[in-house]
This record gives sequence, C-alpha cells and structure tokens, in this order.
Amino acid sequence: MRIGIILHGPEIVDVGSAEKIIDIFKKEHDVTARLGGTMGRTAVLDAGLENVIDISGGLTPSETIIAMKNDIDLAILLNHGKTLDTGRYFGRIVASKLDNSLPFVHIERPDNNGRIIYYYPPAKRCAEFVRNFLAKYDGNYDLPVELGIPEPSHIRIDREFVIRSIGGAFIGENIRLDGIVIGETTNPDVEIVCRDGKIIRLKGIKVKPHGLEKLENHIIDLFTAKVKTGGIRRTRPKPRIRDINSKKSNNKIAIIDHAAESTFELVQDAGLVITVGDDTTTIASDILARLGIPVIGIIDGDMDNVLENTVVPEGSIIIRVRP
Repeated sequence: MRIGIILHGPEIVDVGSAEKIIDIFKKEHDVTARLGGTMGRTAVLDAGLENVIDISGGLTPSETIIAMKNDIDLAILLNHGKTLDTGRYFGRIVASKLDNSLPFVHIERPDNNGRIIYYYPPAKRCAEFVRNFLAKYDGNYDLPVELGIPEPSHIRIDREFVIRSIGGAFIGENIRLDGIVIGETTNPDVEIVCRDGKIIRLKGIKVKPHGLEKLENHIIDLFTAKVKTGGIRRTRPKPRIRDINSKKSNNKIAIIDHAAESTFELVQDAGLVITVGDDTTTIASDILARLGIPVIGIIDGDMDNVLENTVVPEGSIIIRVRP
C-alpha cells in the first residue's frame, strides 16, 4: 500500500513517535513522509530525519494531504497536541478541509495514551488496519479507535462581520495571528471579529495594542489566516547546530520583518539575515542556527516569549534599540 504520513508540529518528532511509526509502516509498505506546518522543520533537523521526512513543502497539513492525493492510498496525520482534546480539535479542523475520496486516519499522541481517529464511517476499516498493523510490531500502539466528527466551519459570517472561533486555547497563553502576537487569552472561548479585513473585536483576549498596530496596514482574511496559541515548541530538544563557515562567501542578504515562521521560505540561499522584532529575532535565530546562517537582529525589548530555550547562530549580532 502507498501510505502518506503527514506530520504536524515539532512535538511528534521530539518525543520520538514520528520516527518509530514511519519505521513500522516501512516494513511492509511504500511510505512517503512529509511535514505539514512550519516549526516542525527544526525538530526534523534536530532529529537528523531530513532524509526521511520531506520538509520542503511549507504547506499546512490539509494542503499537504491534498497535494499527495493522487500518489497515495491512505493518508495518516501524526500529531501530538497540548492535550488529547486539543489534538482532537486540530484533527477535526484538518478533516473538515478534506473530502472523503481519500481514506484519512488521524493518530493523536500515540506515545501518551493517544487515539486513532477516523472521521468518515467508511474509513473505520482503515483506522483498524492502522491500529492492528502498528500493534503487530509494537504492542504499545494498540490504541483505541474512535470516530471523530469533522469540525463544522470555525468561521461564520454575521452580516458584514467575519467571526473566527479559536479552540484549544488555555488561559494565559499568547495568541498569534499570522505570526503577530495580538494578546493573551483570558477565557477558553476565544473569537476574532473582522469587518472589511480589519479586526474590530477580540473576545476572550487581553489585547496587546502594539500587536494590533503591526496589523493596521494589513488586510486580514480570517478564512486563510494562521491563528495559533501558546508556545510554538513545547519540548526541549538538543539543537543540531550547523557551522556557518560554508555561508561566509555568500553575500546575499534576507530581511525578516515580523514573519519568523516563514523563515525557511524567506532565507533560501542567503549568507546573512537581518531580523526585525524581539520574537521574530528569537524564532528566526533559532531556526537559522540549524541552517548555519548568522543574524543581525534588531530588537526593542518587547518580548512575548513564544519560543524558549533558543540558540543564536555563531557570528550573530543583536542590536537593542529604544522602543
């Protein structure tokens, strides 16, 4: 069977589940493993799995599955959410963006009392196949199988307003819209309300005015915007740092201005990167240390700590300016 394994987030790689499950399926099947999302790329590099898991796409999990549709017989989403419930919520959103023409199975937190979830009744036999096959080679993966319901649209339109509900948020977590921290959650019931592409109301969020200022000149499409809560890498892996010497002769410069989660796409073959913003510099530097590219970071001390325990590439300079 041709099996596509789509990984989301760094944690599924950091805890070791991704490598184990890919290896099991490879024993008898033709496996293509791809990462869907952004921050999981650093985890793949740290684990030395870049020749096993394709990290070149830069697509969301649902986009990755759609792109693979004609080349696989079964799509398996591998995820390790903050909790089992937040992982379920994420899987339902992915399932809601797919049609049921390709069998789709979601494996959530497989090494932490997880679940194997299917979203359309005909896919139950695929979910049971996945469980039985994994359990044959590793008894720890004899996980319960359950039916999930694809999340009805988490975006609704009320007259001239577009309203997006955010699930899986914990009180006190930061909330980011297209990489910009717009506030801190004060209630699990979180909504972003826009009119004519501008934010007019935030529900369940303590607003960060400076974050909203950064979005003033942007047209926000809540249907496609990336909204995330909490830290972007909750595990603490050992970083796999690359020597920068190979980049010293390259005089191409990339600039990253408050778009850190697009670092891989923006830097390409740059020999030096200029970053603007505290969290942008923190995230981009941590990624670029794995790529061997030094940074000139411009910060003003307005840190939201969306990524902790970070590293900075050798030869980098951080410049702190007045706010």
